[in-house]
Amino acid sequence: MTALTRTPQNTNYLQPSKFILSFDRIPTVQYFCQEANLPGVTMSKAPINTPLLDIYSPGNKLNYSAFNIEFTVNEGATDWQELYNWFLSMASPQGLEERVRLSNLQSNRSSGSKSFSDATLTVFSALNNPLIRVKYINAFPTSLSDIQFDTKSSADTIITATASFNYDYFIFETA
Repeated sequence: MTALTRTPQNTNYLQPSKFILSFDRIPTVQYFCQEANLPGVTMSKAPINTPLLDIYSPGNKLNYSAFNIEFTVNEGATDWQELYNWFLSMASPQGLEERVRLSNLQSNRSSGSKSFSDATLTVFSALNNPLIRVKYINAFPTSLSDIQFDTKSSADTIITATASFNYDYFIFETA
């Protein structure tokens, strides 16, 4: 291998502020999203037992870390409410009738099961061109943070919330 073949084609660095996130089910979060992660992945290992030493080989099960986002809460808190309604449509505390009603309300935003939604994280290049798309398959929320009101804060303080999602897997698509 020569020094010329080891030189990368693209020497630009990935920039942390050049992205947009979209969910089929919660459209207002797209505009207000401030942070999103590309989750880590681990793989299980399969032990091979020998009399003197256990030897490990690659397993066949991937474990994905949670997909976490942080978003600013808009004045009507509709983005936070969209996520909350998603929770209610999966596990309503008011009974099955309410769960069916909420699921039906949100069904026109969901493709397939009412509990899941695909999400797409589009990462842009230094010139603001779409570079890669990370598509999270069958995502569903697992946590939604508090909204904290505080009379000691200034009116200019921006309220943010965080949400975590589980998903089946993610794939990379070229933009």
